[in-house]
Amino acid sequence: MLAKRNVDPKLEKLRNEIDGPPNLDTLILNFVRQTSRIHAGYLFNPEGEQLRRELCLALSSTDTGKVYSNWQDFGAALGLTIEQIRAIKYYFIGPEDPTYFVLLTYVQSFDSTLDKIIFSLQKINRLDVINRIKDHIENLIKALAHKGTNGSDIKRVNFMKRAPEILRPPKQGKEISIKKIEDKGIKPQRIESGQHYNSIVLLSFAKNDLQTANRIAKLFRNKEPKIGVIILQEQEEYVFSRGEEFIDDCLAQVHYIVPILTVDYIRAMNSSISQETLSLMELDHKYLKYIYTMIRNKFARNCLNKQVRCIIPDKEISEVLRFELNPVLKVWFRESDIDIIAEKISLKKC
Repeated sequence: MLAKRNVDPKLEKLRNEIDGPPNLDTLILNFVRQTSRIHAGYLFNPEGEQLRRELCLALSSTDTGKVYSNWQDFGAALGLTIEQIRAIKYYFIGPEDPTYFVLLTYVQSFDSTLDKIIFSLQKINRLDVINRIKDHIENLIKALAHKGTNGSDIKRVNFMKRAPEILRPPKQGKEISIKKIEDKGIKPQRIESGQHYNSIVLLSFAKNDLQTANRIAKLFRNKEPKIGVIILQEQEEYVFSRGEEFIDDCLAQVHYIVPILTVDYIRAMNSSISQETLSLMELDHKYLKYIYTMIRNKFARNCLNKQVRCIIPDKEISEVLRFELNPVLKVWFRESDIDIIAEKISLKKC
């Protein structure tokens, strides 16, 4: 005869008060229904930041080859190509984790809705992640409840965060040629429209080097044949509305990218601190690291450097050369040789 089990009334009361495990099948169906008309671009808006962070933490912390599927499986389930996944794995090593770039790549498509993220997690058997993020999904749905769809079937962000060019879907239609750069509203400098430039450069510099940048820009602009100079702060109306897209267009069309290589530039380039809080008068510094990442990745793909020509102020040469520079930054000139550099750039022989 079995002994009578001693029951603690207090513990039994606690057991009865605790909810059982969630019914994830029902939860997933409800989430899919409610998020099928919300574009995943909101993950990069304040409303979806916590959801994105939890997703990144859950998936990027799973090692390759373990029982659970990881960020690479998640990317494949979302439709990323093998090339895109490899690019994230090998090229984008920095303060952001791989899942961040998987999500950033996914949201570039017009029909990238949140429900597909939930489906993908279910497909790779990461129900633990869905359970972990369920409160954040509910919070995002509530935060967007009052937002309209702006005449479409899907709620979309006003300004989409752009992924690096290598991760974006192939562009539809023809590229804009350098001859039409002004037709798109990208003016190399504040001068009369219709001006012809023999070559165009994009200056990149840290906020403490503005005086040096203005000095170099003035000399370039006074050169014959004409050199067009793009400084982001002078194009603020375009950078504010579509910063990364504007820069990508510039990088694809200018003849040279000219970083002003100083200790401040290198520190900003290597910094893991977000630049989002920078003043609106510091656009060149804000996007310095983005420009560096793009030119570094392009060099890593083909090991050719036909565009990047650095200028180092004479007084900083010894300090700058103490740093271990990426090969793409090792083609440099002294500022004291600026006349010679300008001549070569104007003739596209640099």
